[in-house]
Parts: sequence; structure tokens; C-alpha cells
Amino acid sequence: MTSGNHENLTFLKSLFPFNLLEDSSLHQIAPLFERVSLAAGSHVFREEDAADALFFIISGKVRITLHKKDSINTLSLLSIGDHFGEDSLGKNAFYSTAAVCETRVLALRISHKNICSISNGIPKVWSAFSLFQKTYRLARKISLPWRSEEETLHLISRRHPFFLFLRVILIGGGSLLTFAILLFFAFTSLELSLFFLILSILVLGLGVVITGWAALEWTNDYFIITRDRVLVQKQLIGFFESRHESPVSAILSTGIDTSVWGRMFGFGSVTMRSYTGDLRFARLPFPHLIYELLEYRRQQAMLETRHQEQAGMRSSLMQRLEPGVTQKKLIKPKSSVKPTSSVYQTGSFSDLLAKFFNLRYEKEGSVILRTHWWILLRKTALPGLFLLLVILGIAVRLIGFFGLFPETLVYLVALFLSLAGWGWWFYQYLDWHNDIYILTHDQLIDVSRKPLGSEERRSAPIKNIQTVEFTRKGLIGLILNFGTVRIQIGNEELTFDNIYNPSQVQSEIYMRFKEFSERMKRNEQQRLADWIKTYDEIRQEKSKEESSSSGIENE
Repeated sequence: MTSGNHENLTFLKSLFPFNLLEDSSLHQIAPLFERVSLAAGSHVFREEDAADALFFIISGKVRITLHKKDSINTLSLLSIGDHFGEDSLGKNAFYSTAAVCETRVLALRISHKNICSISNGIPKVWSAFSLFQKTYRLARKISLPWRSEEETLHLISRRHPFFLFLRVILIGGGSLLTFAILLFFAFTSLELSLFFLILSILVLGLGVVITGWAALEWTNDYFIITRDRVLVQKQLIGFFESRHESPVSAILSTGIDTSVWGRMFGFGSVTMRSYTGDLRFARLPFPHLIYELLEYRRQQAMLETRHQEQAGMRSSLMQRLEPGVTQKKLIKPKSSVKPTSSVYQTGSFSDLLAKFFNLRYEKEGSVILRTHWWILLRKTALPGLFLLLVILGIAVRLIGFFGLFPETLVYLVALFLSLAGWGWWFYQYLDWHNDIYILTHDQLIDVSRKPLGSEERRSAPIKNIQTVEFTRKGLIGLILNFGTVRIQIGNEELTFDNIYNPSQVQSEIYMRFKEFSERMKRNEQQRLADWIKTYDEIRQEKSKEESSSSGIENE
């Protein structure tokens, strides 16, 4: 084996799905990969170029861009171990994205012809390439505003198509059967033919709507694995929307469940276990392969964390031991945290109302959230109705009704009731106003303060976050974009109820968790560097003392 093939073989052993293959299979496919070096700023390929190769990055960074309308959007910023050029895995004649080298890049290249050869000979690799291709297609189509460009997507999957076909057959078939029966009665009945005809048309229309709704519900359920986290994102149109996520580092173990039907049709469930419970990927295609991908990501996450810590430690030691070293020579780990916006940027009517009611504002680096203005309307609805009735009563008295009661008495009663009504309304307003949630750099705080009562304050450290989930339930919640964010911290659960744009809040909590984790790592590295510097100073002092004492003895 040549040195080039040996290097390719070593690198392939560290890549998914080639890490699942036997050494004999790896020895066969290693010569099919070509090692290429690409200069910084060069295009690996452009949109509409012939899709003739797949690439695996050995070193460097590659930016994948997608042209949409009049703008060019970054799909991903890929680094070591990532792959690109997925258009070559299928029958696409051309690339639908562009790849640009951000730095000098060293990569393994495999041609479309050799891809077909490997896929035909090794079913496990063919299945993995199918997952790569489906993930790539979905990543181009769906919007994931919570993801930063450096958070590589390793998997986006829907449930197995068997369950889509099952829904369509059962609902659509049942509707067609009912339609046929009613249509038969319409043609055979003399007196009720028009009734059965109208009913059959209604049943058919309802069946089409329900079948379409069921199909859309299937298309809106996603199971996602990124470089940093795993997610289950669901949307039941018109009823609820949710996203349940957990950092990869919080996963303790993974498991897989398949049934007889699952093994027959190729679907199963993958479960991720953490300290707080399970996150379940249910009814997925290629369940065993997704299980292996999760295990691979867990191991890679630990390796990446270790490498980042080593790079950070080296940088800290260089700063302590060699203060004169220029910053250009220091290796400074780049933060992977995506900054979140602190203002309402869409300009939508919902954002304008949220800004008017001050549902989100920042103070001294902390974010303060209030419950949605719809909750304020609900709380003040009864006091408002009461005040409206008082006004109507005064208007009726002015017209001439209630003549049996003295005018002064009526107005005094109205004044008293108005004051009571406004007091009630203002109490409900303060109750809403004083119910706040606070995101600091290291804590999540839930403050509930009654206007004339006690204050309840719950807090939890960000560093102990295990899972973060948001839900938007009901038609009102979906239309007005408010819901609940649940944060699992150890054995406790903290909830941010009825807040505006819960998806953004969930993302911000996760980003603050990432920021805190990175800050703690840097502090620990600095602390250890200080210890090592102190040790080095003590060692030098001892060395000087020994040199001085030996010089005196020689004299």
C-alpha cells in the first residue's frame, strides 16, 4: 500500500460511515479517494457545475452558499470531517450550491463513478449516502433560524414514508369508500337522492382536506442532529408547534427499538437518554444507521471539546509564559455561539405590538421577558366588561331610565363602581406586569409578584441545563406566536409560560448556555495556566538558589 492510500485509510477510519466498515472493505475503497489541495478563496465548484464528485474535508474550512432570488445565503460553514457535494450522490447532473474555500483546504475527493461502485458493493455505505442526500435536500428547503452557519447539520429526517402512505390510504381510502356508498344511495334512492348527493360531495371534500392536512403534518415533523445538539421539531397545523432539544454533551446513552413490522419495512425508533429523561426519534428510516451516527457524534463531540481545550490551554500558557508573543501567533479558539438579536427585526404587526407592550427588553446584559399581551387582555377582560356596564348604566340613566332612583344616588353609586372597576383593572395589569422571566449570563429566573401580596422567585443555573423545549398550542397561540418554554435543569423543571416568540427564546437560552460553557472553559484554562506559571516561577527560583549556593561552596 502506498503512503497516500495509507493516509486515506487512516482518515476514512475516523469518518462516518466508513468507521463502521471492516478493514478489508476499507482497503478496497481507499484507493478510490483522491487527495486534493485547494487554495484559500478558490471555488471547489459553482452552481450549475457538473455534479461529478463528493468531498470530505481533512483540514481547512469550506463555505457552502445557495443562491435564492436576488441574494446569496450561506448554507453551512464546514470544517474537519464534514462532507459536501451531495448532489453527486444522486442523479443530479449539476450542483445546486456553490463551495468556496475560506482557508487552504485539504480534502478527499471521490468521483461519481466510484461513489456508485462503493454504493453497489456496500449496502451500509449506500444507506448512509442516502441519508446525506436527504439531509442536504431538506437543508436547502426548510428554514432553521435557530442554527448558526458553523453548526453543521448531520441529519434531517422525517418519519418513514410508510406512515405517510398509511395515513393517505386509511384516510383517503375511507373517504373514497364512504363517498362511493353515499353516491350509490344518491342514484338508487328516489326521495333522498339530492340529500345523498350533497352529503357525498361534502364527505369527499372533507376527506381531501383531512388527507392533505395529515400529509402536511407528516412533512412538518423533523428529527435533526447537528454538531452541537439533537432536536425533535414538530408542528400540527392549526393546533401546536414544538421543538425539543438537548446538547450532545448531555446525552448519556442511546438505544434503538424495532418491531417486526419495523424490521420488515425498515423503520424504528432511536432513544437518547439524559439525566432528566428521554428524547425519542420515532419511526425513522435507517434506524440502526442513525443510531451509529448518534454514537459517532457523541464521540466526536468529546474529541472536539478536548482539542478545543488543548488549543485554549496552549494559548493561555503562551500568554503567561511568553508575554511578548504577538497575538498573531496565539491560537485563539473561535466562539461557535451565534449572537441573537435584541430587537424586533421583522417589522410585522406582531413585533410592533410586542414592542409596544415591552414584552422583551434588556437591562445590564440581562434579558427581561413578560407574558404575552393576550394574557393581559384575558386578565383585564372582566374588569373591562364591568366598567363598560357601569358606563352603559350611566348612559341609560341619562336617557331617562331608573327614574325612581335619585340622580345623585345613581351617580355616586356609578362613581364608586367605577373606582372599584378601575382598581380591579389596575390590579390585573400589575399582576401581568410583575410576572417576568429573566435571562442573565449565568442564571434563569422566574419572578412572580402579586400587587398586594408576596413575591415568589425561582432561579436555576444555566450550566445545569439538560434539555430545552418550546410549545405553541392552540390556534390563538399559533396566530399570535406565543407559547411555553420548558427548561429541564437537573431534577427540576423551569417554565417560561405564555411568552412571545418562544422559538427565539429557546434559541437564546441555548446560546447563553453555550456562552457560559465556553466562558467557564476559558476561566478554567486561565486558572490552570496561572498554576503552571506559578510552578515555573518557583522552579526558576529554586534553580537560582541552587546555583547561588553551589557558587558559594566553590568559593
